[in-house]
Amino acid sequence: MSTTFLGGVIFVVVFAGIILVHELGHFFAGRLLRIEVEEFGIFIPPRLLRLWRSKGSLVIGKKRVVIPRNTDLPFDHKTAVPRVVDATADEVDGKLVLRSIKFAAAEDRQPVPPPPAAAEKGQPARADEEQPVIKGSPKLNEETGAVRLSGPLTEVSPGTEFTLNWIPLGGFNRFKGEENPNIPGGMAAASPGKRILVLVAGAAMNLLTAVIVFMALFSQTGVPDPTRTGILQVMAGMPAEAAGFQAGDILLSVAGESVQSTDQAIAIINAHPGQEIIITVQRGDETIAIAVTPQAADSDGLGRIGVALGNPYRPANSIWETIPVSFEATYGFTEQLLAFPGQLIAGTLTPEEAQVAGPRTIWNLFQQAVARDTASSQTAAPSYYTLWLIISLTVSVGVFNLLPIPALDGGRIFMALIEIVFRRRIPAKYQMAINGIGFIILFTLLGVFYIKDIISPAVITLP
Repeated sequence: MSTTFLGGVIFVVVFAGIILVHELGHFFAGRLLRIEVEEFGIFIPPRLLRLWRSKGSLVIGKKRVVIPRNTDLPFDHKTAVPRVVDATADEVDGKLVLRSIKFAAAEDRQPVPPPPAAAEKGQPARADEEQPVIKGSPKLNEETGAVRLSGPLTEVSPGTEFTLNWIPLGGFNRFKGEENPNIPGGMAAASPGKRILVLVAGAAMNLLTAVIVFMALFSQTGVPDPTRTGILQVMAGMPAEAAGFQAGDILLSVAGESVQSTDQAIAIINAHPGQEIIITVQRGDETIAIAVTPQAADSDGLGRIGVALGNPYRPANSIWETIPVSFEATYGFTEQLLAFPGQLIAGTLTPEEAQVAGPRTIWNLFQQAVARDTASSQTAAPSYYTLWLIISLTVSVGVFNLLPIPALDGGRIFMALIEIVFRRRIPAKYQMAINGIGFIILFTLLGVFYIKDIISPAVITLP
C-alpha cells in the first residue's frame, strides 16, 4: 500500500474521528444531565439511513410509559402535548411498555396547538390534519396491551435517533429545544450550569483523547525519567555541535556540579556566558568530559550552547505508569498552545514559527508522518509521528472550540456565564442572531483561510 494513499485514509479517519469524539462528549454529558438528544448523527447530512432509535418515554396523565427501542410514534410528538390519547401497555419488570396509542375520538374535534414554526409564521394548524407517520415503526398499534390508559399527554420523549449521514466530517447532536427555553427537557430549558457542562464536555473529550493517544505513544517510546537529564537535540551552528555533543548524551555534571534536574543544568549554563565549562556526559557505556564555551545570547546575555535538554525515556513498567505522564503531557501541550497568542504579541515567537495549518497543510503533514513512520517500522504501521500529529489536532480542536466566539462552544459558554452573573437570560432571539452573525463571520474567515491554504499551503517540516 502506498504511503500517499495510507496518509490520505488516516487524514480523513483522524479528522472525522476527532470531531465525532467531540460530539460524543456533548452527547454523553447531555444524557447524564437528562437533557434530551433528539438525534445523534455520524457524519454530516444529508441522511443515508437511520441506524436505530433508543428507548423513549411518555406520560399519560400521571403514568409514565416506556416507548420500546426502534419504535416511532404514529404522530408528531412535538405538537402532541397536551392532547388526549387512548393507549395500551404491558407491564414488564415493573414498568409499563407501550403497545398501542392513538388520539382519543373526542380529541379529533378539538383544535390542535400549532407547531412553533407555524405559529411564528401565523399559519393556523388544522384540527383534522393527519399527523405524519414515520416509516419503520415496529408493531406499534399492531397488538394490544393488557393495561388500558387514557388521558392527556403531559410529556413525550421519543428517544434518540442514531443516524448515518453521507458527508464524512465527524458528526453532530440535535438537542431538544436548543433555542427555546419553554420546552421541558430541552437544552435551552436547562440551568446555565448544566448547559456549560454540556458545552465544555466536547473539548474535555478531545483532551481525554489526547491523554489516551499519549498513553499509546509512551507505551511505544517509554516514559520520561525525571531522575536523569539528557540532550534531546543539538542545534546546528551552535557551540554544542562544535564541541561534539550528541543527542542521547546523559548529563552527569556541569561546571563541576552534579546534575540534579534539567532546570539546574540550564541555570548553570546560563550563568557562564563566554566562559569555558566542562560538561561530563554518559554516552552508552562511556563517560566523557567535554569542554564548551556558552555563547552569550543577544536578547538577555545568558549563556547558550545550543541544545534542547529534557528527561530521557525509559521503558514503561506497565500501561498504568503511562497514565500520570500522559495527563501531564496533555496539560503541558494545552498550556503551550494557549501561550502562542501571547508569545506572538510579545515577539518571543515569530509568525513563521507559529504557522497555522489548514486542511492541505495538515494533509501534507500526515503524508510526512506516515512516510517517516513506515520507513522506520518493519510492519509499516503508522506510529510515532502520526500519534504526535493526532495529539496536536485533537488538542487544537478542543481549545479552539472553547474560544469565546459566537457560534463556537466558547461563545455559548460566555452567554451562559453572563446569565449566571446577571441572573438574567439573554433573549433567545438575540442569542440566535449573535450566533448566526458569528457563524457567518467565522466561516467566511475560515473559508478564506482554507482557500489560501489549499492554493499556497504553509511549509512545515516535522522535526
